[in-house]
Amino acid sequence: MRLSDCFKRFASALLLALYATFAHIAGASAEAQGTGTRDARPFEMIRSLQVLQEQIAQGNSHALRAQRSLLVKMDRDFFNMPADMWQEPRNARAAVVHLLSGGHPRVMRKLLTLEPAPAVDRRLLEASLAYVEGREEDMLGLLEDIDPLDLPAGLGGHVALVKAAPYIRTDPARAMQLLQVASLLMPGSLVEEAALRREVFVAGMMADVDRFRVLSIRYLRRFRSSVYAGDFRRRFALALDTLGFVKSEDKFALLDPVLHEFDADSRRGLYLRLARSALLAGHLNVARKATGEALLLAVEGTREHEILKIYLAATRLDPEMITANRDLLWSVDPQMLSDQDRAVLDGVYVVLNSVRHFPEPPDNVIGEFNVASSMKDPEQRDWVTADMDLAEALLGRTGKAFELRGDAK
Repeated sequence: MRLSDCFKRFASALLLALYATFAHIAGASAEAQGTGTRDARPFEMIRSLQVLQEQIAQGNSHALRAQRSLLVKMDRDFFNMPADMWQEPRNARAAVVHLLSGGHPRVMRKLLTLEPAPAVDRRLLEASLAYVEGREEDMLGLLEDIDPLDLPAGLGGHVALVKAAPYIRTDPARAMQLLQVASLLMPGSLVEEAALRREVFVAGMMADVDRFRVLSIRYLRRFRSSVYAGDFRRRFALALDTLGFVKSEDKFALLDPVLHEFDADSRRGLYLRLARSALLAGHLNVARKATGEALLLAVEGTREHEILKIYLAATRLDPEMITANRDLLWSVDPQMLSDQDRAVLDGVYVVLNSVRHFPEPPDNVIGEFNVASSMKDPEQRDWVTADMDLAEALLGRTGKAFELRGDAK
């Protein structure tokens, strides 16, 4: 086990131990005051949850498992707490945060039936339940007049994050504003991590290249190890296809500082994706640069390396490169390619054969390079003449004769 993994596991265990100790002390204090409970109060448990979530945002998978255990305990404890516990505003706000952090909705349903009601704006209780139940229109109506900046930061960040969700499709600019508020109110938290991921996606939707670049770098520098970084990489790759970075060398150059923030494996995959997109779109200069960057990171003998050799040949179609391209393409192992990759390889052969025949082939060169795969016979053979049948039979006999002599391999 690596030292970093050991440290993360130790940190998670320590956090849970601290939580248990804190809960015991809080319970003993409550018992001394005659409240009759030995459990931590809701707002204290939320603090423990947020500490775990900060660890999750930094990539601690053990903290993710610990969070699940803690949420199960909170579901049970919150549901069984006496009604007067929710007359404390901090506890009532904690119930909203609990639900928006993955808590069970049955707790909120119970709180909405209490008399007197919990000491927090009822719209927040109802809106949080509407959100987790997928009733976005109801949620937006309830939160319409509630400004997240008017709420305590720990609650306002969650409210801004969920309020932004429906606007991503209908009003991206409004969604971006709310996501920025969420990041501002809860820096370093899982809320900021989630908000930044969504901001990158929204910037791509808005075709805002500069903001996309800035937000991507910010995310990678703050949360590159997040448990949810895979979702960021997926969104980032999709945005590359829509923002047109392969259309010009100048625009492609804007990506360089962003891509170098990624780890080597991710960077190689992104350059490969860009090379293919540029090649298929006919932007050969960009395809050549992306292919070159990917080749620096690729490992020989892998499928990616074989594909990149095809891309490299496709980007250097000058007649002077005919021999080098021929040798490069002949070194490609077709067995490592998918059907789509073989189609690209065949297409490159066709283009190269066209180049070498126009305006004229190089000296001492006759015929064409073989394509990567053989064409199958058409289903209908009515085009075959008697002479063609005879020629095919003679070729077959000749082949068998060579085999008998041991000259054929």
